[in-house]
Amino acid sequence: MKKQFALLKTFFSTKELWVLGISAIISGMILSSIWWLAPLEQGVNPYQLLAYNIDVRDEEGTRLDPFYTIFFSNYEAKAPLEEKQMVTSILTEEVQRLHRYGDRHHSFLIDPLDEQSGLLTNLKVLNASHGMNQWLHVDQTFYDLLLEAQTMSLLTDGAFNMFIGTISDFWDELLDNPYYRIQYRDLDPAYQPLQRLTLESKMQFIPLSEADIQSTLEFQIEEGQPMVRFQSFNQSPAGSIKITLGGIAKGFANDVMADRLASENLTRGYLSNGTSSITTLGPRYGDVPYRWQVTSPHPSATYALTIEKTGRHSLSTSGAYNGFYMPLGSQEVLRHHIINPLTGYPSQEAIELNVISSSYPAGRLDALSTAMMIMTKAEAIALRNTIVATGEDLEIAWIEVIDDRVVVTTTPGYASIMIKERNVRYLTMNA
Repeated sequence: MKKQFALLKTFFSTKELWVLGISAIISGMILSSIWWLAPLEQGVNPYQLLAYNIDVRDEEGTRLDPFYTIFFSNYEAKAPLEEKQMVTSILTEEVQRLHRYGDRHHSFLIDPLDEQSGLLTNLKVLNASHGMNQWLHVDQTFYDLLLEAQTMSLLTDGAFNMFIGTISDFWDELLDNPYYRIQYRDLDPAYQPLQRLTLESKMQFIPLSEADIQSTLEFQIEEGQPMVRFQSFNQSPAGSIKITLGGIAKGFANDVMADRLASENLTRGYLSNGTSSITTLGPRYGDVPYRWQVTSPHPSATYALTIEKTGRHSLSTSGAYNGFYMPLGSQEVLRHHIINPLTGYPSQEAIELNVISSSYPAGRLDALSTAMMIMTKAEAIALRNTIVATGEDLEIAWIEVIDDRVVVTTTPGYASIMIKERNVRYLTMNA
């Protein structure tokens, strides 16, 4: 058994081994309504896991998990073999290509098969150019990703903020420290003046206004060549600001991949990017709704809600469920990885938040689910209404724990797509 496991590890990363184990559970969970709603093939999973072992490697040949998470596609098992092979081929090509742009920790060759091809201008290269007054030539896809990130930074008034890389690093170091939950009084900036000063020194270089966001990252196209320039802000020293695309890159990649598959009429399944960013490719097998179950943040309920929706759509879920409550004065505050760019501290407004749409891009949903984690419900509703006024559909669900009970608050559109769970209280906001 040990030899078999060792052999598996030579072909699969740790996260990919994990997805092999959970994929059947996820597929069964999402497709469980086959048993209840369709008489065809009862008890049989009609989907097949594809593109779950994509080999992404950096300049030095180090193997990386795609988008630093678990990526896979579920596709109709009965589809012709040639069709499934085409899906796998396209997704492999696109994941290997798209991962590179938003990776701020690794370098990549322009042509992975040619060591003389030079380095790709990706997020790591862009961050290294901060404050150097240097225009960089970039691929159109990277240009589009950066422009989307800036657009969402502006639309959300900085609640989603692409410039918080140094703040994210500060909290990642704390939250990944195994002693932090026990020794928070020695480590947390709310208790430690030196830590607080460190955090505040980083916060002064985070652009928040529309003018500052636009002037910190500039765009231009010169003779058909996309170019970007990462400028200094507030006299920030070189390297003191870092862009992070962790709150938008997965959804953006889903958009690119889903559109390419649709152009080839390959629409019999869905993409799961970290299970938090999901995009369906077309109608579900058996012409019944897709079923998504959102995990509960409290042991009083297994799931917070179940969503049933037909056709092509995307959903994104952000959550603080991997964090912990830290006592602070007479209250408790949440410590987790979703940072409020306005304060520099982890968000406090919600434990989980889900957004879903049939028309709004998955990348923008990804950014919205992050931004709305720090907004009040009224602020999020106002932003939703602004988006809906442009002709998009968009629904929001907030998941909270109040008096040891899961409370789910939704916009009105959820009524037609939601199945209520036991031991959960449901409220509807007027939009």
